[in-house]
Amino acid sequence: MKASSNPLTPELCRTFLAIEQCGGSLTAAAIQLDDDKANLSKRIRPLVNGLPPHLPRPWLHKDGKKFRLTDEGRKMIGPAKELLERWQNFVSFANAGRLPGLTIACGQEAAGSIVLEAATRFRKTHRDVLFKIVVVRGRRRIEGVANGLYDVALVTNAKPEIDNIARRETMIHSLEDDELVLACGAKSQWAAAFATETPVKLDELQSWPLVLPEADSALRQQFDELLRRRNAAANVAMEVGGWQVALRYVIAGFGVGLLPKSVVAEAASRVKLRPLDKILRPMNRVQIVTLLTPANAELVTAFVEELRAAIH
Repeated sequence: MKASSNPLTPELCRTFLAIEQCGGSLTAAAIQLDDDKANLSKRIRPLVNGLPPHLPRPWLHKDGKKFRLTDEGRKMIGPAKELLERWQNFVSFANAGRLPGLTIACGQEAAGSIVLEAATRFRKTHRDVLFKIVVVRGRRRIEGVANGLYDVALVTNAKPEIDNIARRETMIHSLEDDELVLACGAKSQWAAAFATETPVKLDELQSWPLVLPEADSALRQQFDELLRRRNAAANVAMEVGGWQVALRYVIAGFGVGLLPKSVVAEAASRVKLRPLDKILRPMNRVQIVTLLTPANAELVTAFVEELRAAIH
């Protein structure tokens, strides 16, 4: 049997986004795209019916005269927008006689540290390569690599979670673990409890107000799961994104923070730290995620090597 052709094209993504923007109206989408309604109706059939293996789950379902997003469709809105933007950038590059470079997806901290250092080193031998750094949540980084939107993603998710999100086989390069510790301001009300190096157990942990990463971050979800397994929950004083921001709140006395050891070390005498019991400590290992056969394989491999060098 002849395999079905892949319907996933920039034109299909543009149509999908137009329907969503027009509240599910095919007529309004046709006007927006300056196209014929019959053409759009035919084009979106794979989005409504599914077309394995390329579209295993429908993105749209018919609701009266309107088309509504399925759960799968809601997941694909963000990637579709980014894919279309990347395609438009590709066309611009091609028209200018240049090749696209690398798109790196990471968190805010990594963008200003390991990725910056790796990019600086990489540029010495690849001066003409164009870089794009995208700061998005870990899940979207993984989905972006799987969908071909990003060349490299830096995440702290474990391999089973990466595999589940990507829904395809990827290449994962593990870097060193940056141990998570508990820290408080040196002049805070909890400082006396940090005079010992004894690992913090569950009872003591629950007695403190905690400064933690945001609830939807991979590290926070790991931490919450470790507590749930012991029928416990964190006493959350504050949720903040970015290790340096969290550190400043800890120093200011807003609570006891869960922070990487390397970040705490930078604060020197302004904070006190204690190790966390191993059974309560989330893994904080950076994972580099790429496709098994990336489009710019030579460049991706070279950049991954620079990331490895930057972590040491």
